[in-house]
Amino acid sequence: MQRLGPQDASFLYLETPAVHQHVGGLAILDPSTRPNKVLRFEDLVEVITSRVDLTPRFRQKIVFPPFSSARPVWADDQNFDPYFHMRRAALPSPGGRRELVDYVQRVISRPLDRTKPLWELYLIEGMEDGLVAILTKVHHAMVDGMAAIDLASAVYDFSPEPQILTPKEWTPEPEPGRFELLRDALREQVTHPVQSAAEFAQEAFRTPSRLARQVGDVLSGVRELVGGGLMAPASPFNRKVGPNRRFAMVEDPVSSFKEIKDALGGTVNDVVLTTVAGALHRLFRYRREPTRDRFLRTMVPVSVRAEGETAMGNRVSSIFVDLPIGPMSAKKRLSAIREMTKSLKESNQAVGAEFLMNIGTWAPPTIHAMAARLAGRSRFINLVVSNVPGPQIPMYIAGAKLLAQYPIMPLADTMGLSIAVTSLAGTMAFGITADWDTLPDIEYLAQAMDDSLAELRKAAGK
Repeated sequence: MQRLGPQDASFLYLETPAVHQHVGGLAILDPSTRPNKVLRFEDLVEVITSRVDLTPRFRQKIVFPPFSSARPVWADDQNFDPYFHMRRAALPSPGGRRELVDYVQRVISRPLDRTKPLWELYLIEGMEDGLVAILTKVHHAMVDGMAAIDLASAVYDFSPEPQILTPKEWTPEPEPGRFELLRDALREQVTHPVQSAAEFAQEAFRTPSRLARQVGDVLSGVRELVGGGLMAPASPFNRKVGPNRRFAMVEDPVSSFKEIKDALGGTVNDVVLTTVAGALHRLFRYRREPTRDRFLRTMVPVSVRAEGETAMGNRVSSIFVDLPIGPMSAKKRLSAIREMTKSLKESNQAVGAEFLMNIGTWAPPTIHAMAARLAGRSRFINLVVSNVPGPQIPMYIAGAKLLAQYPIMPLADTMGLSIAVTSLAGTMAFGITADWDTLPDIEYLAQAMDDSLAELRKAAGK
């Protein structure tokens, strides 16, 4: 049996009736590239079921050992039925952006069923202009952002002719019983620290200088995390969240972000963070909140997944960026953020964050669960901004062309705003996820994102 890693398990421990831990995506597709100009539900099911072998985790569910004696394990679902997970919906007339967002908000406000494999997929029909959408929900314990891109590559094609694979015959492995789960958990509690200590000693003997350098990096990173100040500043986003969600979408060509960074310096991610900071400045002004000399501490996930590493699960660390939201020019805001992210990347903050996330490898799972919930309820950050790049070439699913892929992020117990962007097929698509009561003016924030990017384009002479 395969046990969840400490970071994957933490997303289960963090989950409450109000704090759901699923991530998702909303893909907008143009079916006019199909021979019959229509994407039928049956065709979508055929493509996806033919490729489940590429992602076997999607036939597995979570099983918890007795007495919280160890982290949960993955087990084959004896009654796996793809039609339970793949569903069909139609928007009311006129099938515009408002109707689409209303439907998405309802779906993402519901938790996933933990007795089944932790994913859902919806084909949404009835959209204006003949378009369709695919909405996905996947538990964060299964995938991180980069793994989600790997998952998409198993579903998407690079040509309008879908490749139908022949699925292998699949027989589920028997689900482990309570005694087997408890025995394996106790064995791990005894052997894992010994194995880890032996591996540590072996590594120290083989490459003492490299190990010393790695330990130094970790300690330095932890010091930087703690020394940076444990509490984020007060913000209207840091309040107790409820179970209901709001969602908004913003999109622009990838080329716009590249032109800005080429003209003004920095990286595409610096431009993304500056766009968000400028939008938050506008939102605070709209709410008549003070902005001068104000910043919001933002967690920016970074992938630490090694090149060629394809196993599903989470390999993500974070840096913490204090976004300046005071009155200043777009050029000055970008310059401040560029210098900050450059300094953080040269530091060991992400190394320290990854170490802290993986302390659960050594700790009993009950302690790790308590630590995860404590972190989720503490005001260490004001919001999350995540940027996941993907292939910049035309992509299709079941022959329908991808126009944009909007990401959907989870919230924390006292953090009511997450912003994520996915760059796919030439489009930067922002998904803004918020607690229903925390951000009733989410559409104003979406418009402010557009205005902030327009100001950056003007500063870049575009």
